[in-house]
Amino acid sequence: MTTDNPVSLHRRISKTMKSIYFKASTSVTNLVTALVIATLPTGALAGGKGHKAHEHGTASVNIVGEANTVTIQLESPSEAIYGFEHEAKKPADIKKRDEAVEKLKASADKMFVLDSSLACKLTEATVNPFVTEAEETKETKKNKHKKGTHSEVHAKFKFECAKPVAGSEVKFATKAHFKSLRKLKVQTLSGETQSGSTVVNDAGSAKL
Repeated sequence: MTTDNPVSLHRRISKTMKSIYFKASTSVTNLVTALVIATLPTGALAGGKGHKAHEHGTASVNIVGEANTVTIQLESPSEAIYGFEHEAKKPADIKKRDEAVEKLKASADKMFVLDSSLACKLTEATVNPFVTEAEETKETKKNKHKKGTHSEVHAKFKFECAKPVAGSEVKFATKAHFKSLRKLKVQTLSGETQSGSTVVNDAGSAKL
């Protein structure tokens, strides 16, 4: 009969524990993924490096369905929400921006329409009205010393429902409330299923 030395025994135990941990952790992978995806920028969801093209009239929408909860993340050009992309400093611009932010919060459950049978309620609405990212424009490609900057509105809405949301649909009415918001690039994660679609002029839905 041979006896393992302490170092060898430690390695064997460590290897066994890692194996046990891996098997146990797979049972919660979907939940962890949902929580992480809900906080990722759209570029990461799409498999990119976090950078996405800025396209006027087009917003990115990330939807995560988990049990009785739906979380929706909206990233839109500021121009489509309050009419301009520069930083609001003048009183008139600040007023226009703030009114648009309040409208966005108040209209969330009408812009993103969940199945009425689920009895969902909006429980969280957060908005960052001025997020910037420097991008090259046609002008800056000719004049490298100049920088073009676009701004976006980033919002997150959380809905708590009376029933599980799996298998239901989310319909859209964003253009009905913000007429310049014509196209949505939608990414959806529900359970083990991830899908993507493009919704134009509110015609379309996303399945959870």
